[in-house]
Amino acid sequence: MYTDESSVSNNRQTRRYTTLVKYLKRERRYLALGGMAVILTNALGLIIPYLTKLVFDLLENGGSSSAILRLVLLSIGLAVLAGVFRFFTRRTIIWASRRIEYDLRGDLFAHLLTLSPSYYHQNRTGDIMARATNDLEAVRMMMGPGIMHISNTIVSAVIAISFMIYLSPKLTLYALTPMVLFPVVVNRLGNLVHKRFLKIQQHFSELTAAAQENIAGMRVVKAYRQEDAEISFFSKMSQKYITLNMDMARLNGVLFPLIMFLASALNLTVLYFGGLDVIDGRIPFGTLVAFFAYLAMLFWPAFALGWVISLYQRGMASLDRINEVLFTEPIVKNTGDNLRSATMRGKIEFRDLRFSYNGRPVLDGINLVIEAGRTVGIVGMTASGKTTLASLLPRLYPVPRDKLFIDDIDINDWELSALRRQIGFVTQEPFLFSETVAENIHFGHATTKTEAVDAAAETAALAKDVQAFPHGFDTLVGERGITLSGGQKQRTAIARALLIEPAILILDDATSSVDTETEHEINERVRAASRRCTSIIISHRVSAVKEADSILFLQDGRIAEQGTHDELLALDGNYAELYRSQLLALELERIS
Repeated sequence: MYTDESSVSNNRQTRRYTTLVKYLKRERRYLALGGMAVILTNALGLIIPYLTKLVFDLLENGGSSSAILRLVLLSIGLAVLAGVFRFFTRRTIIWASRRIEYDLRGDLFAHLLTLSPSYYHQNRTGDIMARATNDLEAVRMMMGPGIMHISNTIVSAVIAISFMIYLSPKLTLYALTPMVLFPVVVNRLGNLVHKRFLKIQQHFSELTAAAQENIAGMRVVKAYRQEDAEISFFSKMSQKYITLNMDMARLNGVLFPLIMFLASALNLTVLYFGGLDVIDGRIPFGTLVAFFAYLAMLFWPAFALGWVISLYQRGMASLDRINEVLFTEPIVKNTGDNLRSATMRGKIEFRDLRFSYNGRPVLDGINLVIEAGRTVGIVGMTASGKTTLASLLPRLYPVPRDKLFIDDIDINDWELSALRRQIGFVTQEPFLFSETVAENIHFGHATTKTEAVDAAAETAALAKDVQAFPHGFDTLVGERGITLSGGQKQRTAIARALLIEPAILILDDATSSVDTETEHEINERVRAASRRCTSIIISHRVSAVKEADSILFLQDGRIAEQGTHDELLALDGNYAELYRSQLLALELERIS
């Protein structure tokens, strides 16, 4: 058990180092300039207390007013310069942190798009969104203000302590002795901050997911009158989030006052021993004033140290959550050299294909050859494997080698983008973006030509509906196409698939939300427009596949029956029974 925990911890540390170095290296120029500005800011600022000592020495020894004025003016000049360099410190380091945030957000989004559908089945959308927002902001704070303040703390502490030793080694020893408690306090409380912030971020993910699911499923919530129940559930989750944050606030309430208490202890120690030295004449009064000024300059780093440690612990907790995404390998990716990216003809061959999902067998020994340009219909009961069979063609899931071929080439030897670019896939519940109808149709295609979009919409029997829209093809469809009916969304998706002129067209129950007459019209038009492509039509309705060159009836992941419509009727098996039951249902519907 210890070895496993140690291995996990080492792996986490390695990932942290890899990610931090990757993004910090990109901004090394800004960080280097910021580092120089930090040194100059503190060096100039920390000379001023020594000049104050010289002023007090002149006052004590009857020095000339002109000499005092020169020192005062020099102090003002150094303060102005220190302010200018402080501006450049913030300008460069905070700028760098914003650029890191931009790069990290872009890389996170790009990596999410490479992950397979199974990743999104296992991770809630709200959790992913929390990592891309709250966690990303925590990492930015660590790599921007965190770096800036820890740099200031280190540089100012080194320079201030050097001046303090120069002024009085004995007072410096008295002042710094209580600081041996700092590492112990910071380490213990810092670990508690890390653990509690991780719990906060995890619960924030759950809270975001709950909100996202309720907004997306608003129609269901209202239909089942669950508004009060969902409000109560969300309120409880929100209350827990507040409780976790209050625990963090209490911890910070201990951390910062404790650091200030230690800082005050330093002050009192110096005041006592330094006052005795001044009274006894061992050090001049100006030295004690300068020493107090340097000690005061250590107070802010001491106070900021607690805040910086909190930023660091929060940032590391969030970085670990982001790394969980960044270091997740897509289960489907290009492998090997010389991958095929040529134009497809559309021939498909399954060779004893077996496929399981999460350990559950879905397809069992599929043997099938579909010649290029042919149309194949697939029917079967729910959970018979129809959608899974179609999803393997664009490699949405990993496919065993030597089991699936396109144009006599193993599907694993096709370059992914080339493979998917030539396959048009329309699902039963198509996803539309919150854009115009036209933009949704030409999504995935470089063209924005009106004629091409019109032709695709006409083929999908969508053109008449679009003409009735207030702004035609420029009508916004709303989030997930909410302003369109189910049938209009499906036909928009069909038009989108047709526009790319695919070599393989897959319609997975793509006309389930339209009436049988419109379905027949769509099928006729699609068949005429896609004669040069291989078509796979999946449906629960026999009417959608009866004109196909070949029809498969899937049962428990196997091809139970295969043939033309007439051949399967003559076989008088499952297909024939399904056909008769649907004819009867249609007849009863007409009578009623």
